[in-house]
Order: sequence, then C-alpha cells, then structure tokens
Amino acid sequence: MLVISEYESDARVRRQAEALVERGDEVTVVALHAEGRPAVDVVDGVNVVHLPTQKYRGESSLSYIKLYGGFTARAAGRMARWGRRFDVVQAHSMPEALVFAAAVQRAMRVPVLLDVHDLTSELFSAKFEGRRGLMSAIRFSERASFRFADEVLTPHDRYTDMLRAMTRTPVTTVMNCPDDRYFTARPWKGWEPGGEVVFGYHGLIAPRHGLAQLAEALAAVRGEVPGARMQVWGSGDGLAPLREKVAELRLGDAVSLPTRLLPIHEMTKELDKMHIGVLASQLDPWTANVLPNKLMEYAVMGIPVITFRNATIERYFPDDAVTYVDPANPANLREAMLALIRDPEKARLQAERAREVMVGRTWRHQRQHYYEVIDRMAARRRD
Repeated sequence: MLVISEYESDARVRRQAEALVERGDEVTVVALHAEGRPAVDVVDGVNVVHLPTQKYRGESSLSYIKLYGGFTARAAGRMARWGRRFDVVQAHSMPEALVFAAAVQRAMRVPVLLDVHDLTSELFSAKFEGRRGLMSAIRFSERASFRFADEVLTPHDRYTDMLRAMTRTPVTTVMNCPDDRYFTARPWKGWEPGGEVVFGYHGLIAPRHGLAQLAEALAAVRGEVPGARMQVWGSGDGLAPLREKVAELRLGDAVSLPTRLLPIHEMTKELDKMHIGVLASQLDPWTANVLPNKLMEYAVMGIPVITFRNATIERYFPDDAVTYVDPANPANLREAMLALIRDPEKARLQAERAREVMVGRTWRHQRQHYYEVIDRMAARRRD
C-alpha cells in the first residue's frame, strides 16, 4: 500500500491493512514520516516504511505539489527495487497520481488498485478557486490515473457513480465505515435541558469544517443555556484560528481544544464525554460530495447528530435520523442546538434511527467486499 499520510492515524488505511493481516496476508505500507517512529516499523502486524517526507496542510498549491511529487518519486524508487515482490499494489488517494509509483509493477503485470478516498480536483477546487491551468492538469492526472489502475475503490456510492461516468476501469464501493472493534453502541446518554450539554467534534480541524461558526453558535446558545459546552479533538491548520475565535468570544471555560493527537482506541473513550455531535462544514466543491466517517461513527455509538446537508449524506441519512442545518451558519446552528437541548426525547429517537441506518454498514461487513476485491486482483496476477 502507498499512502501520503501518517499511517498510524489514517483510519481507512489501517482498517484495510489490519484486516488483511488478520486473515494471514503480508502487508507493507509506504507512508509519510511519523514523528517518533522508526523508518521501518511494525504496527499491529503491518510492515510500515516511513519515507522522509513531512505532511503539509495549508494554502500553498506549490507546497502540495512538492509534497505529492516528492513522496511519489521516493515511493517509485522504493517500488522499483521491490519489483514483483507483491501480489497486489494499492495506492490511496490523494493524489490519484500516486498510482504511477507502481509503474514498474504494472509493467511486470502486478495488479494495481487505486483507492479514491477523496478526489484531488474537489479539494483543489475548494482551496485554489480560479486556478484554471492547475485544475486542468489535476483533472487530466485523475483520468490518467483511473486508466492506469486495474480497478478503483471508492468510499461511497455517489463517488462510484461519478467515477463510472469518467472511466471504463471497474469501480467498486467499499464504504469508509466505523471499525466495530472500537465504535460500538453505547447506552443513551441523556441530559437535563437546563443542565450541562456537551457538543462534540473529532477529526480534521480546518476552516471549511465550520468550527469557528460552531463556536459563535455556542456563544449564543449559552445566553439561554449556560451549561452548554463544546469538546473538540483532532488536528489541522484550522486549530490556531479556532483558538483565536474561542478567545475572542470569551469561551475559554466552555470549549475544550486538543493538545495532542489521540490514537483511535483512546478517541472512542473520549467520545463518551459528548452528548451531541456537530458537523458544521461549509459547502464547497470538496464538502459537496463527502460522507463524513465521523457522522457514521456517532450514528453507530448512538450519539445524536447535527450535520450540514449534501447529496451524499442525504442519500444515506433521512431527515428523521439527523438534524440538518442548511447552510451551517451560526444562526441555523444555534436554532438546531437549542431544539435538541430542549427536546432530549427527539434527540434520542433520531439517534436510534441513525443507528438503524448503520446496520450492515460497519467495517465487519464492508471488509468482506474489500476481501473480494483483493482476492480478485490477486487471482488476476496468478492468471
């Protein structure tokens, strides 16, 4: 597997790699440098090679291109030395062009799988609007990557439909579902409408995910419900601006912000502290098609959710399973937060309905689809 992320905190890649190891396969992951980890490591049975390339999150298109290009070149050099050592090579986007690091394997007829977590063109459209030349190059690279791969994976059906319209390469959905080992149903955690209510969010902290707007909404809610609080876990380039917003709103005693990145087994314990999950992402070309894994994690646990609306989320979660805010601005968020605070029974029923949506949509079920894809590709090499 090839992935331009820190393997230890990449839930989708870890789920897949550990599922293969669990059934007896040998898996090697080539990933970004991880602070405090050796260059060659074994993590829960998975061989991990950390290349000397650091993660970048920011607003510089040149820095992203350097990250993607530098890692791909280093990974290609490593793969060239390995030749036909592996039965299948799987590249995880972003970017899709990482699949070309397996050019030597492809020439030797080793099957190559491209796992499209997110489309690079959608992220760059959101970050670098108006850069026509850059966007044309990225879209060309995407389509070339799809043609280069033997098969393509996507995390939800909307992406599958989109990609099937873009390429003749076979496309299969393997949902980015919660891992049953960590995310399980919890007893209902109720609250008194006039007491403490904790709103929570975990994952990537970026301006597009609307946490600053959520902080503004919380400040307004606390005027009527002084016990309302917010807990945030995660990391990202939006953390510093969020700290400034919290200080500006004088919410230091009501908002808990992360001081370190938690491993997944610790995160699930932390999520027990929250009453209501909130996804306040602002719609842009990237968020317009995502199906947030954290939404599904809250649903499995039985945590009621306030979420932004897009066509992908609507495809899976009906109006009685979540509270939609459309758009997720401070005024709409305030209204939704107060409505659930004042009606815990409505929140409980929504959480039950969301949990029903997730039946059959946890990793225990989805990994069978993943096994089928890997076995089909391994059989292609044997043929």
